[in-house]
Amino acid sequence: MATLDNYKLLREEIDAATIKLWNEHHNNMACKMGCDKCCLNFDVFPIEFDYIKQQVEENYPDVLNRSFSPVSSGEEDKCFFLKDHQCSIYQARPIICRTHGYPLLYMNEAGDQWELSHCELNFTQVDEDYFHEDNCYAQDTYNSRLFMMNKEYIKTAHPDKGDFDLIPLADLLKR
Repeated sequence: MATLDNYKLLREEIDAATIKLWNEHHNNMACKMGCDKCCLNFDVFPIEFDYIKQQVEENYPDVLNRSFSPVSSGEEDKCFFLKDHQCSIYQARPIICRTHGYPLLYMNEAGDQWELSHCELNFTQVDEDYFHEDNCYAQDTYNSRLFMMNKEYIKTAHPDKGDFDLIPLADLLKR
């Protein structure tokens, strides 16, 4: 049975992979505190939602009690957890937030070719030949593991959810 501990171990493995990528690519990355162009309202699998909820309740209880003012026009998709251009739940943030900005390799929709994605603010001075399997984040590998882990987890923790059901991260604010 998949547990929240399994998710924690996967997240720690992903964090280690992103530290390795940071060490290799930090000179080409514009991501710094205050950059929030990729901070959107994401939906996550129930296993991730439950773990983040647990972490937020333990480490950021003030966030759950804070009132969030309506976003201004044009910013409807901005993450509810942004405050002064910083993540107010940074240590508990979802996997997608932990990996964004790094070079990501993923299989195209046809399933016959690897594609590269990275933040348009990063890697402006390198060409596509710079990237290879060893200096990119293997997005599909980790996402597949997360999917399978969630599939097992929801059998007991969320029997009302289907394999592809997601929970808006903003639901943490619902009491």
